[in-house]
Amino acid sequence: MIKKINLIFVAFISLLMTNLVASADTKLSIGSCPIGCTAYTWSAGIADVINNNVEGVSLTAEETKGYVANIKLLQNNELEISMATTLSSYQAYAAEGPYKGTEKGKILSWMGIAPVAMHIITLEDSGINSMEDLKGKRVGMGQPGGVSMLDADAMMETLGLKEGADFKAFRIKLGAMANGLADGNLDAALWNGSFPLPPVKKLIASRKVKLIPIPDEFFAKHQAKYPPYARLSIPGGTYNGIDNDTPSFSLANGMVISKDVPEDLVYSMTKAIFENLDKLKSVHPAFGKVTKSTVLNGFGAPLHPGALKYYREIGVPGIEDFVKKTSN
Repeated sequence: MIKKINLIFVAFISLLMTNLVASADTKLSIGSCPIGCTAYTWSAGIADVINNNVEGVSLTAEETKGYVANIKLLQNNELEISMATTLSSYQAYAAEGPYKGTEKGKILSWMGIAPVAMHIITLEDSGINSMEDLKGKRVGMGQPGGVSMLDADAMMETLGLKEGADFKAFRIKLGAMANGLADGNLDAALWNGSFPLPPVKKLIASRKVKLIPIPDEFFAKHQAKYPPYARLSIPGGTYNGIDNDTPSFSLANGMVISKDVPEDLVYSMTKAIFENLDKLKSVHPAFGKVTKSTVLNGFGAPLHPGALKYYREIGVPGIEDFVKKTSN
């Protein structure tokens, strides 16, 4: 009798422990960029939606040095999710370029959000009216570890301007660059990000700002060196006082995720995001443009199986072609 009671007790404790483990939060982190950047706003909004709509998950938006740093943190298992450009996400999946020697196939595509556009930002009275006018100037280039800095370096290289000899580079965050423009400590700032950029909107509230257009001739030369860049204009009205479209170039921008995150969890998180796009739109207008037709934009790496399951379920256009293309 005692033995039977003991067996029942052991079974009860085992069942209790199983339920406790099952109900315990799964803790995940999403890497973004420095606080104040658009990607941090996106990450915080997504974390809020998932925490309130996916049971048993605790997702934290992490401030990081930027997209390049995010990929390395993912590879080192310090993040499970991150914001990234589609160029860096493919290089990470394939273990190419700056990620050569890392684990191939670890980082998978998840969801496209919005394009990022190169901004050449200056004040109305700066005397800078073209890209060539950046010569001899104090230029904000973005912070180390951020993909925007790499984009700025590539742009200046194509332009034929060398750091030190032709311009003075300040490798700082976007918020610090906006402050530098306002205080007269910078002449121009370069940033490849999703518009509108909050620090630029804040700067415009106190200073007259303009964006320098990127001409067709420069873009053709730049794309020949860096094929993933695409032509894009920043629409007039995006920023107060800038009424005309500003020709620029872009990469696609979205989220990537570790292959180690369980399929059912990624399915539930993807579903939660899609069912709360109206709420996310109030966090940042970029979410108002996320649709079934945009979630695959720019990605070259395979989708996480959990995302693939949901996209098939809702009938994402071209999903089978995407699977075929990225499986080769």
